[in-house]
Amino acid sequence: ITMNAQYEGLKLWDKDVVRFLNSDHVPVYQPIEEFLYDLPRWNGKDYIGNLAKRVPCDHPYWTQLFRRWFLSMVAHWRGMGKNHANSTSPILIGPQAYRKSTFCRLILPPCLQAYYTDSIDFSRKRDAELYLNRFLLINMDEFDQIGISQQSFLKHILQKPVVNTRRPNASAVEDLLTDTSGSRRFIGVEVTGVIDVVRPIDYEQLYAQAMAALRSNERYWFDEKEEAIMTEANREFEQSPAIEQLFQVYYRAAEEEEEGEWLLAADILQRIQKASKMKFSSGQVNYFGRILQRLGVKSFRKTRGVYYHVMPVE
Repeated sequence: ITMNAQYEGLKLWDKDVVRFLNSDHVPVYQPIEEFLYDLPRWNGKDYIGNLAKRVPCDHPYWTQLFRRWFLSMVAHWRGMGKNHANSTSPILIGPQAYRKSTFCRLILPPCLQAYYTDSIDFSRKRDAELYLNRFLLINMDEFDQIGISQQSFLKHILQKPVVNTRRPNASAVEDLLTDTSGSRRFIGVEVTGVIDVVRPIDYEQLYAQAMAALRSNERYWFDEKEEAIMTEANREFEQSPAIEQLFQVYYRAAEEEEEGEWLLAADILQRIQKASKMKFSSGQVNYFGRILQRLGVKSFRKTRGVYYHVMPVE
């Protein structure tokens, strides 16, 4: 700006531009508020449900879960989510030709498309958090390419009530969720056909419906029942960690009437390590304990730690 002004013969310096931008002569511009608070009255039709139904799938709860996620997205745009993180994101699973990314982009109205991105690098944590503050909707394309170390950071930011990710998108059907303890944070849905991205969307009514629902205090966060639904539905996309697979090779959960052995997770892991000749870090002991609990291995706590009731596989 300064250089262009000087080309026109004006005596202008960088500090003059900064002073002007920080002055009352430049009004504060909030594009999302300008859009949301200038919407017409909702006409009563289910635009959010119809948008969800554009995605062909066999998930019986997809429409219900998408509605909850959509309300959460708008609520966090409005700064309502101080107590509830936007901790759940849909994952669309299917071939590239099914228009998944196009559908993600269509969620935002044309006037807000500048605040959509499908480029985010979780290996650069500082940049990732800046993106989460800058954009309204983030499509994490090729979700299955995110490494395990990056998924731990992803889980961390999904738990934060102020800085949140939006809509991840994937292109592989199997073994998407390597951290199975975090599967309740995703709505995994396998797309069974090409998504309808051709019919026009009435964005004013779509978002007017969301605003009407939030004004009537409709819940915009997922409850325990919905989280249980997502966890169960996501099992087909989970990747069993090597440590879990090795446990099932050498041990199983002991039945109630079986004597078995009561062992610490560290002891079981040490035996598996010796038998398989694979090395595990000390930090994996707690992680291994969570795996045993998820597998339903009976346990009880003593002074030394938690003991698990297991039987060797013969």
